[in-house]
Amino acid sequence: MATTPLAEQTDIPSMAQALCDDPAEFFHHSFTQMQSIDRELLSALQLEGLRQRFAQLKDRVPMLKKLADAQGIDRIDAIEDAVPLLFEHTMYKSYPPAFLEKGRFAEINKFLSRLSTFDLTGIDVSGCKTIDDWMELMDRESPLTIMHSSGTSGTMTFLPISKQEWDKFGKTARVIALQDFGDDPSVMDEGGDFYVIYPYFRHGGSGHVRTCDLFVKYISKSEDRLLVAFPGRMSSDLLYLAARIQAAAAKGELEKLDISPVMLARKAEYEKLQEEMPARLDAFFTDIAENYQGKRIFFWGAQNLLFNLVRIGQEKGLSHVFAPNSVIGTGGDSKNGVKMPDDWRQQVCDFVGIENTRMCYGMTEVKGWHKKCAHGHYHFCPWVIPYLLDPDTSELLPRTGRVTGRAAFFDLGSETRWGGFITGDEVTIEWDEPCACGQSTVYAMDGIERLSAKRGGDDKISCAATEGAHKEAMSFLTSFQ
Repeated sequence: MATTPLAEQTDIPSMAQALCDDPAEFFHHSFTQMQSIDRELLSALQLEGLRQRFAQLKDRVPMLKKLADAQGIDRIDAIEDAVPLLFEHTMYKSYPPAFLEKGRFAEINKFLSRLSTFDLTGIDVSGCKTIDDWMELMDRESPLTIMHSSGTSGTMTFLPISKQEWDKFGKTARVIALQDFGDDPSVMDEGGDFYVIYPYFRHGGSGHVRTCDLFVKYISKSEDRLLVAFPGRMSSDLLYLAARIQAAAAKGELEKLDISPVMLARKAEYEKLQEEMPARLDAFFTDIAENYQGKRIFFWGAQNLLFNLVRIGQEKGLSHVFAPNSVIGTGGDSKNGVKMPDDWRQQVCDFVGIENTRMCYGMTEVKGWHKKCAHGHYHFCPWVIPYLLDPDTSELLPRTGRVTGRAAFFDLGSETRWGGFITGDEVTIEWDEPCACGQSTVYAMDGIERLSAKRGGDDKISCAATEGAHKEAMSFLTSFQ
C-alpha cells in the first residue's frame, strides 16, 4: 500500500504519536528521510509529541509528578515549557550510597520505581547478595533493561529503560549506523554479512556492553559473527569496587571506605583482570587482523580501542585489511582522555580499507546517535529535542542563531521514564542556518566539551526547576522511611 509523504500529512497528533512510538518505522527505515524532514513540520511534531508524553507520564512517573505539581505545571503548551521539568543527570544516582554498599536492592527498586512507570517493589530481591545477582534477576523478572554507568564518581547511575524502548533504539541505531545521507535503505541489506568487533565483554549491565544484544539482532544477525574479546560477563560488582577504591584514593579516604566483605573479597579478582587485560586485548586484535582479512566488519566504540586494532595491524605491516564496505563508527571525542594522533582517522581508514569513519555524538540516557556530516556538524535525531541552558543557572538560552551552552535534551522515544535530561556537555548549536550537506535538521558544531574538564573537574548542575520545587522533589526521591 502506498504511503503519503510526510510533507503532505496533516494529522499532527497521529503523526507525533507514530514518531514517538517507532521512529525507524515512521521514517520508513531511511536515514535520508530522517534528516530531510521539513523543519516547520518537525517543530510541530516535536511539540505535539512533548505534549503527549507529558500527558501520558505525568501521573505515572512519581518523580515527574512531584516536580510538576510543585511548580503548578499541568500541561505543555510550548517546547520551552519542559525546561523546569528536565532531570539533571545526577538524579539517577542520587540514592543513598549505603544501598549499594550494603546490598539493599529492595530500596534501589523503590528508588527506580519513582523514576519509572513500573512498580518494581513487588519483585523479591531478598536473595540477591551482589549487584550481579540483582541485575540478572531484574533482567529475568522485570520489564526493564536496567543500565548502569562505570561508577567512576564513586557510585553508579542506574537508568531504567524498558525492553521495548531498548529494542526501539536498536532499530534506529541500525538505520543511523548503516546508512549515509542520500542512501536508499536497501544498502543495509546489501554487501554481505557483518562481523561485529567488540573488544570487551559479551555480557554485562553497563550501557555499552548491552549494545552487544542489539548488534547481534540488527547488525551481525548472528551470535557467531559477534567477535568479543571476553566471552563472559563484566561483573558490575568489580566495576563498582574499582570505582569506590579509586574515588576514595583520590580523596585520601581509603581508610574510611565501607564496602561489604562479599564485594571486597573480589578485589584480587579485579586486580588480576586488569593485569591480564592488555595482553588479552592484544591477542584479540591480532586474531582479528590475521584471521578476518577481507571480511566485512562493523566496529562501533571508543577511539582508543579502535586505534589499538590499527596499531597491531600496522606493526604487522597490514593495510586495507577488511572489505571496503565495512562500517567503522566512534564517538565525537576520546572519552577516556587518551590523546589520539591528529591523523588517527586517516590511519584507521588506511588500515581497514574504507573511505571514511562515521562519527556520532550520543549518551546512554538519550536514545539517539547524532551523526556527524561531511561538514563537521552533528545533526540531531528528529525524535530528540535539543535545548541549551546557561551552564551556571540552567536558564534556557535562545533557540535562534548560533549559541553555546549546556546541552539538555528531551527524548520523545522514552515511554516509561521521563525523557528530559540535562547533560554535563558544553555544546554550540546552530539553530537557523541550514547545513551545506543538505540535511534539514538542527545541528551542533564540532568541538563538544565536558564542562567538568573546562572547570577543573567541578561541574555543579543547577536544576532548571525552581529551588523549592527541586528540593521538595529530591526529598521525595531520596527519602526511604
